[in-house]
Amino acid sequence: MAQRLERAAERVSSVELLFDLVFVFTITQVTEIVVAHPNVTGVAQAALTMAVVWWMYDAFAWLTNQSGEGAGLRIGLVSAMIAFLLLAVAIPEAFGASGILFGFAYLAIVLIHFTLFAKFGAAGSARSMLRVVPFNVAGALLVVWAGFVTGPADWILFSLAILVMILTSFTVGPAGFDIGASHFVERHGLLMIIAFGESIVSVGVGAGSHAFDLGILVGTVLCVGIVAALWWCYFTGDDERAGRSMTETPSRRRSYLALTAFGLDHFVMIFGLILLAAGVKLSIGNVFAVAPPVAAILLGSGVALYLVGDARYRQELELGPAALRYAGAALAAASILLGLAVPVAWQLLVLLVIVVAVIALEWKRDSQKSP
Repeated sequence: MAQRLERAAERVSSVELLFDLVFVFTITQVTEIVVAHPNVTGVAQAALTMAVVWWMYDAFAWLTNQSGEGAGLRIGLVSAMIAFLLLAVAIPEAFGASGILFGFAYLAIVLIHFTLFAKFGAAGSARSMLRVVPFNVAGALLVVWAGFVTGPADWILFSLAILVMILTSFTVGPAGFDIGASHFVERHGLLMIIAFGESIVSVGVGAGSHAFDLGILVGTVLCVGIVAALWWCYFTGDDERAGRSMTETPSRRRSYLALTAFGLDHFVMIFGLILLAAGVKLSIGNVFAVAPPVAAILLGSGVALYLVGDARYRQELELGPAALRYAGAALAAASILLGLAVPVAWQLLVLLVIVVAVIALEWKRDSQKSP
């Protein structure tokens, strides 16, 4: 069975690539929450919404890791894709007018996911899903309930939903899954590419909404440089080492890492990119002026949050030392103070230098260790 799963999971299928396209729109919609409400409330709402969505979106990576490929699975994934698209449409007003659409789309996603797992999943993983699905359904019903209320009740119900699904999965979920390591690492790498791509799109959209001048040129170069440097942090060989680490890890421990390193840590990285994208949209129009305080905070905290998630990911999979990335995160957070006093271009330049320095120092350290 393990060999069959590993053969089936050697590469991401074309239907998964199609399915992942809806994730681009999802990230864009969550970013718009922060752009429309650039304050603590907006960031917290975006975080809760993204956490709920990411939990079930990542669940489909578990599904396709455990199933083969055929017409039935393709139809099921397209059905889930439609539900996710409707969910994404409702994201900006999930705590308001579109809450009912968001809730019922989410419930449909949970039910489609379980049906596909029961039909196409390996026997052991399907039995494990039987233990998990009541809690996923309970979480979805809480989200549906949130659609019928407003105010503090929305916050309470969304928080309860994510707590119910995450905490119970850690206690009853991992047993019975035999994760195909190569597929799981590649699939999450592609999701990170989507998140990086959305950040690039945010740069283009932000720049395109203003008349082209030297400031737009400088801002675009610096912002793309930061995104490329963050991409380099993830794809500097860690993806290959992650595949080896997951392959060599015992099955039960591998399932636990799938929840933490690829579930929680990747969520932190992706949300960091969302904050960065929102900061770019709010500041790229005039990088030679001091940005609004919230833009400086989003730029610095976005890069810092990404580096913290990346450092945790490296630690959990034992990919290498993470101290430099934590140091880079601390310096990125400190750049907020700089951004409050000087033009945006200087903060962007400092953030770029910080991430490039982390990459360069790690490369120098690794090259000195090599024979």
